[in-house]
Amino acid sequence: MNKLTSSIDNRVNLDEIMDKLRKNPLFKDIDININNLNSCLIMQDEHLNCLNCQGLDKCPNTEAGYKYVYNEGEFVLLRCNKKRDYDNINRQNSLIKTLYMPKNVREAKLENFILNTKERVSAYKKIVNFITNFEQEQTKGLYIYGNYGSGKTYLLGALANELAKRNIGSLLIYFPDLIRELRDSLGENRFTEIINELKTIPVLIIDDLGSENMTSFVRDEVLGPVLNYRMSENRPIFISSNLTPQQLLVHLETSGSSLDKTKSIRIMQRIGQISEAISLGGTFVNNDENKAL
Repeated sequence: MNKLTSSIDNRVNLDEIMDKLRKNPLFKDIDININNLNSCLIMQDEHLNCLNCQGLDKCPNTEAGYKYVYNEGEFVLLRCNKKRDYDNINRQNSLIKTLYMPKNVREAKLENFILNTKERVSAYKKIVNFITNFEQEQTKGLYIYGNYGSGKTYLLGALANELAKRNIGSLLIYFPDLIRELRDSLGENRFTEIINELKTIPVLIIDDLGSENMTSFVRDEVLGPVLNYRMSENRPIFISSNLTPQQLLVHLETSGSSLDKTKSIRIMQRIGQISEAISLGGTFVNNDENKAL
């Protein structure tokens, strides 16, 4: 408003100004008078700014990304398309919580996932089915296994982005780095906060399970409680691993005792109850997609 007030002060003939504004189609529904002249001039200036838009970061309007308009008898701020797109992107990004994942994975797109093998087509269809039916019915996540470079991480990143477009929150984490942080935060509030986030996030996405140094702490204090909670609350989980389910079972065994084997079997049973195991095949050789891995 200050900008407009100073501009009015510099204009002597207010009647002439109002007459000129009345000829502008922009004000055809407005009864222009001395009381609303200030608002009309702001509306005119900001309308011209938008016609010559140079981007949201260079918006000269009173409030960047908005313009003054007349609607149902009053002057209001209207968000422009660029501001709306910017806000939508930020909202989507806020729904994707990530820990230790590189930017190129966070920006993965499902439409860029190349479908050149039966395994990749099958994985793609299962991801699409999950996204489509997430809010209508209880659907399992996936335990995706395959060699390094087969596209597992890219597919999980694309999943997180597609969920965000549908206002579904997810947490995408690189498991080995998560374990290092949990060990460093033992006894602190941060440890409890992370575990609670793993339990309660609508869709949990774990990348590279099995590449960490497996210990009883990881199995019994991290994986066990998280999987138990998510199973009881019907909250899906997606996991990628270089290990087949059978190999992961062996990886979970930290000793040869019968109790240790029983605990490992229970972990695998929990994984099986909330996710479906699928193979993504061998190493994928397309370099364009692998740049994100």
